[in-house]
Amino acid sequence: MPSTAITAQGITIARFGATTFETIPNVVSFQGPGGQASVIDVTNLASTAKEKRVGLRDEGQLSLSLHFNPDDAVHQGLRTDRANRTRRQFKITFTDTTPAATWTFYGYVTQFSVQGGVDAVVEASVTIEIDGDITEA
Repeated sequence: MPSTAITAQGITIARFGATTFETIPNVVSFQGPGGQASVIDVTNLASTAKEKRVGLRDEGQLSLSLHFNPDDAVHQGLRTDRANRTRRQFKITFTDTTPAATWTFYGYVTQFSVQGGVDAVVEASVTIEIDGDITEA
């Protein structure tokens, strides 16, 4: 199968397996991480205008679309992580900078669904809910 634009650019998304990071193969698109923080209203009777504090960051989710290969061990691992509710470490590497930029984080696979059709590649949609901070290096 030819390289997708993501791998051709040198971007890799990996899941930590038993002893090392394993690249998730056949990723054709991704979205996230993208987070937000709650805004807490701390206005009181002595306030002259709205007063606010920013709450904890929520790093959100990472969504992947990939060409599904049921024989691939990493694809099987993602399905097993979802079934077993396993907290796993993930890594996104952007190699278009020198040195490469790496985002590492923990998360849970909360969705793994497969779809296909006549004259279409069977694809899987994967959602990883990020747990904690993202470490950038």
